[in-house]
Amino acid sequence: MKLFKKVTSVVLAAAMVLTLLAVTPATTAEAKVKIQYGKKISLSVGESDFIMVKGKKATYKTSNKKVATVNKKGKVVAKGVGTCKITIKQNGSKATSKVTVKPAKVKLQNVTITGSVSAESTAQTATIKATWKKVKGASGYYVYYSTNSKSGFKKKNVKGAKKTSAAISKLAYGNTYYVKVKAYGGKKKTVSAEYSKVMSVKTYLLKWSDEFNGSSLDMNNWTYETGAGGWGNDEYQNYTAGDNLKFENGNLVIIPRMTIESGKKTQYTSTRIYTKNKKTFKYGKMEIRAKATGAQGTWSAGWMLGDGTGDSRGWPYDGEIDIFESMNGGVPQTVHCEYFNNQYWSHGNKNYSTGLTQAQCAQQYHTYGIIWTDKYIQFTVDGVNKGLYDPTTYSSTIYDKVWKGAFDHPFFFILNCAIGGNAAGTVSTNGWKLVTSNAGKKVYEDYMYIDYVRVYE
Repeated sequence: MKLFKKVTSVVLAAAMVLTLLAVTPATTAEAKVKIQYGKKISLSVGESDFIMVKGKKATYKTSNKKVATVNKKGKVVAKGVGTCKITIKQNGSKATSKVTVKPAKVKLQNVTITGSVSAESTAQTATIKATWKKVKGASGYYVYYSTNSKSGFKKKNVKGAKKTSAAISKLAYGNTYYVKVKAYGGKKKTVSAEYSKVMSVKTYLLKWSDEFNGSSLDMNNWTYETGAGGWGNDEYQNYTAGDNLKFENGNLVIIPRMTIESGKKTQYTSTRIYTKNKKTFKYGKMEIRAKATGAQGTWSAGWMLGDGTGDSRGWPYDGEIDIFESMNGGVPQTVHCEYFNNQYWSHGNKNYSTGLTQAQCAQQYHTYGIIWTDKYIQFTVDGVNKGLYDPTTYSSTIYDKVWKGAFDHPFFFILNCAIGGNAAGTVSTNGWKLVTSNAGKKVYEDYMYIDYVRVYE
């Protein structure tokens, strides 16, 4: 009997253990979701990553779809700036992954110097402008700038999701400024994980200018170049010494004029002035702000020629830089030198399109410029880079013909407006202003406005 009771007790005890094993869940350590990768995820808007867990049949759910979404395979896609949690459930247990989303890296497009400087200004300060592409999810941007590419950056806060540029003013001339940008978003102003690329711009010091604020031509700067004879392009005009020039609202105005008189040959007159033997410049930033003529057959130009010290043979060996030319056939910026004036495929020059038409140049002012160093000539329009003339792209056997003796010595300025000929083309009364009309005589005019000519170093 005692033996039976002992056996019964053992059987009952074993049964209880089995029952407990059947109804008690596995230990926490056995059931917990094991995240192998992705416990903490940091992304930029538009990027994606994965959460990886040990085992199968895991499900995923985001706490905020506007910040990040997750699919059934654990792929997380960053949608907007902020933080959220991804809840993972598996076999009756769960775990969480923290996701932080930052704005994407900013694509800095350009950094330019903008604004204007008066020749009479005693405190020359510059304004630079940074331009970038809009970043999705950003509510603003931090623009950093310094005169050192690696340190000392100051920060400018640019508020607004749609902002894609910022101006930084009151900067000293004569410095190179380095600029980089980050986007920020969310309540905590979470910033991009990386800076944009660093871009730089040099704020040149104004060395010389003619602002044309007076009532007569400054003969310390300029000389009238007069006469007819075609000027190398079969042009029609006779250049006069002051009859085709005036000053108006701070502008020098060159007046191409066409006189049609019964029984007489049509007369064409205009103005051409230069700084030769008075003001010459080697390297720097040169700008001409002008509004060109639009009449058919006119050719407005602001350009530079070598002063003869580079190559005694003269043009084209001594070099020519056309800061702007506006005519019916286009509005190029051009260089002339020995090589490009002896190659049939170059049409006698190396030109870069400004993207403008003569009509556009006649409708409003544009600032035409070059940045001329001992290594290249960068053409600009309204502060935007156009063509880059880089002599290092040519072989060493022709380097001297494209640079040495042509663009390594002082140049002088020329302002003029030609009429007719090989470049300006057919002349008609289209676009000309009729200023005199009487028996047998009609006089037509057009106007080339020059606001200033400036040289920075």
